[in-house]
Amino acid sequence: MRKLLLPIDSSSVPDRLVEYLKEFVPALDYEVTLLNVIPLDRNLVHGDLIGVYDLNREKFEETAADMLNVVEATLRGAGITNIQKLHVTGDPAQMIVRTAETDGFHLIMMCTHGMGAAKRLLIGSVTNKVVHHSEIPVIVIR
Repeated sequence: MRKLLLPIDSSSVPDRLVEYLKEFVPALDYEVTLLNVIPLDRNLVHGDLIGVYDLNREKFEETAADMLNVVEATLRGAGITNIQKLHVTGDPAQMIVRTAETDGFHLIMMCTHGMGAAKRLLIGSVTNKVVHHSEIPVIVIR
């Protein structure tokens, strides 16, 4: 079975993505892994702030779990049933690429979001960084 990594950063899944997955996943026999990256790094926190970081991390992990459950329910409702869930901590683009490469994924599928061209040019986007740094094929859904 082939493995598809689907990074998720909100509980809403665009209809166009669900429609694409409904046709693509069963036809090619993919297992879908929903990935949420918590953009915190404990290594950047020092001294007395470590306790605050740990409390916030727990909240982020709860939110990530809830978000992935909502997305999983949406996909299951669309007939996609072979779903795994994963959340990790770190830089989103780096963690998506690292997870895909180290965990044996065959494909990454991502959506673009509402970032305008000027903002994307100034700060880049996670999708853009993944496309340019991944050794694994990336499908971008607009």
